[in-house]
Amino acid sequence: MAKLEHYLDDGADAQSRAVLAFLQEASSLVEESWNPQWDRYDAEPEVARWSNCREQGYVVSLYHSGNSRQLNIAFFEHRNSDAICAVKWEQWFGNAPTIETADFGDDVYKDKWDVSHKVGHGEVVAMAKWIREQFEAFWKECGAEKNSEN
Repeated sequence: MAKLEHYLDDGADAQSRAVLAFLQEASSLVEESWNPQWDRYDAEPEVARWSNCREQGYVVSLYHSGNSRQLNIAFFEHRNSDAICAVKWEQWFGNAPTIETADFGDDVYKDKWDVSHKVGHGEVVAMAKWIREQFEAFWKECGAEKNSEN
């Protein structure tokens, strides 16, 4: 047996691990991507650890091959509060996004308080729901762009 406090501990904070569990719960993060021809989801989100000093969480990325766009959402417990925060940006990565390789532009994360979304302590389901909604909207937007080009 292992001590409860260390079981499944990969360095991310407990709230981020809980959000990740809710994201993994469903059969797909992006229901809109269901492909009946192949009987599978086209959207294949990937996850990696997100490490920014005291902010230890995850980053989920979704690449849309139809128009070569990638949405990334990092989520973590804020270093100065118990809030769960998310930073959302578009950027293509060949490898997992890191704080060192991320280019947030001028839209978000100019400082530690400038996040895309935050919820209170323990609101892991609300954060997971928001993340799912962002990926669903991104997939729909990418599909609409692809269709308008044809």
